[in-house]
Amino acid sequence: YAAEQALADGVKKANAESGSVLIMDPATGGIIAWADYPSYNANDFIHTDPSHFLDPISSSVYEPGSVMKVVTLSGAINAGAITPDMVINDPGFLYVGGYRIYDWDRRNHGSITYTYVLEHSLNVGAMKAMQAEGHANFYNYLQAFGLTKASGIDVAAEDTIPPPSAAKMADSQFATSAFGQGIDVNMIQMLAAINVVANGGKYAPPHIVERIGNNLNPVLLQPQRQVISPATALKMTQMMEQVVQHGSGWMSRVRGFELDQAGKTGTSQIPVNGKYTLDVWASYVGFLPALHPKFTMIVVMRKPHYPGSQQDWTLNDGYITAAPVWQKIAQQIVVDWRITPDAR
Repeated sequence: YAAEQALADGVKKANAESGSVLIMDPATGGIIAWADYPSYNANDFIHTDPSHFLDPISSSVYEPGSVMKVVTLSGAINAGAITPDMVINDPGFLYVGGYRIYDWDRRNHGSITYTYVLEHSLNVGAMKAMQAEGHANFYNYLQAFGLTKASGIDVAAEDTIPPPSAAKMADSQFATSAFGQGIDVNMIQMLAAINVVANGGKYAPPHIVERIGNNLNPVLLQPQRQVISPATALKMTQMMEQVVQHGSGWMSRVRGFELDQAGKTGTSQIPVNGKYTLDVWASYVGFLPALHPKFTMIVVMRKPHYPGSQQDWTLNDGYITAAPVWQKIAQQIVVDWRITPDAR
């Protein structure tokens, strides 16, 4: 209920078309909460807009935007191609496959670290990390993080649009996929992928049903797949903490956990007829406590039109539309579950 209320308030405040929240148990992959707004009254479905029957969490795909940088940088770190403190040059753009691809702010950032790349959500750094590990490694990590096929969650009508095979992907698609454009996922896939970091590098298959009678869900009896090493997961967690403390995730800060939560913003333009529009998907994903998380949560807002965004489209960004919803729900969870920050 708290998730539904916070989501409804957030959708209205951002003047968004709709929004969704998904919360997962990091250790098991069990779904804790699943909420959409607008929704419908199951007791009065005959008077409901039929479009509301299609659940956007499982039955719609979206381009995740910069949330994907967590996957890209984690894979590159795990492959030994980069480190969080490695310094690169970011002139604000990169030529790939004949295209000039920009950072979101089109600024020359000069010499920066990969931690800074994640903090400030820079596309050039994500593309350089992908290039450093190579196309084959990057694609292998997309597969390992569960982003090239359906999650297999135990609900009907999960929709996916798999990427082309690595052999059929153009250089430019590898580049944009590194920062979450030109690649389609559903929210279940994306949350499960980020949860790899929260779960010490292991993929926990997402599921709704824990047991039927005395019979445990078979996915809980299978060993979890190690995607990245625990050391890589720790490094990425620390980088995601910096996103909250010093970067784009500042509006997600939960009282008492300002130094003990991890997160990442995402914003991606929505394509229509093969061309990107000014409408966006805005998202935020995170977990806390950072080193021993009790939940992993993703919030996605569809087509927000935040007041003033006609003059400044960045007001529709995930940090200002999705992160506050995440914060409000997380604040209620830590109170209800009596979660305390880790001693450091």
